[in-house]
Amino acid sequence: MKKLLLVFACSVGVIALLGYASGHGRLSPRGLGTALLVLCIAIGATVVFISKKSGKEFSAAPGPSGTSIDADAHKQLLWRIRMAKITVATMGIALGLGLIHIREFPLSALLVGLVMNLVITARAIQTILRLQKHLRAGSEAK
Repeated sequence: MKKLLLVFACSVGVIALLGYASGHGRLSPRGLGTALLVLCIAIGATVVFISKKSGKEFSAAPGPSGTSIDADAHKQLLWRIRMAKITVATMGIALGLGLIHIREFPLSALLVGLVMNLVITARAIQTILRLQKHLRAGSEAK
């Protein structure tokens, strides 16, 4: 989790630096777009790499059927469910705000944003359902 926080903090710093350079004429609009595209790909690849690497380490799924989960794993499951619900709510608000400004931006940019929003929301909902299933399975075993 700390590694992801570091990735996001560094990416915000790079985005601010790119905005500063673009605002002072040192970076053309095409260069800004290219740099942001490369940055987004790098952030995505880094997040996937970190998530896959630490996924095994932080899995809180119950063991074989009939075994219960301990108190720490139960707290972790509840926290992860809460974070996924916050993600769904945030993405819903972002979708609404994006749809308000639908005529102000090019259609291609809006479609990309819409698809990304819906994919992230769908994945967060799948995560909530999966974690709730693990939570119920671990609670029933007690």
